[in-house]
Amino acid sequence: MALLEIRDANDVVVVSFTQSTLVDDQMIQQVGRQFDKLTLEAAADRKLLLDFQKVDFMASAMLGQIIRLNKQCRKDKTQLKLCNISPNIMEVFKITNLTKILEIHKDESEALEAFGPARRSWFRRQ
Repeated sequence: MALLEIRDANDVVVVSFTQSTLVDDQMIQQVGRQFDKLTLEAAADRKLLLDFQKVDFMASAMLGQIIRLNKQCRKDKTQLKLCNISPNIMEVFKITNLTKILEIHKDESEALEAFGPARRSWFRRQ
C-alpha cells in the first residue's frame, strides 16, 4: 500500500499522503523510508512540498519524521514547504513550535507560489 502520492508541479516535487490517519508505527517508519528516498530524488529539483490535505490525525512519531526530513532538506539545500494542514494538526505544530521552523501554507497553490517562479533550463530544445 502506497502511503505517499508523488507528482511534479513544474519544478516542485509534491508529496501527498494517501491515509487520513498516520498512527501505526510501521506505517510511520515506512513514511520515513520514503522521505529518505525522496530527499535523494528531490535533491536535483531542490523544491519539496508536503500536502497534508487528506490527513486528519497523526501520531507524535510522525512529527519526528517531519523534523528529520526538514533537517535533511536543510543539509541538502532543498526547500521544504507544507500545506493543507488541518486545524487539529496545526494546533500540535503550534504547541511544539514547529510553526517556527517549518514553512507552512494554507493550500497548495499558495505554497507553490511561495517557491517562486519555476527555474528555466539553460538548455533549450529546438
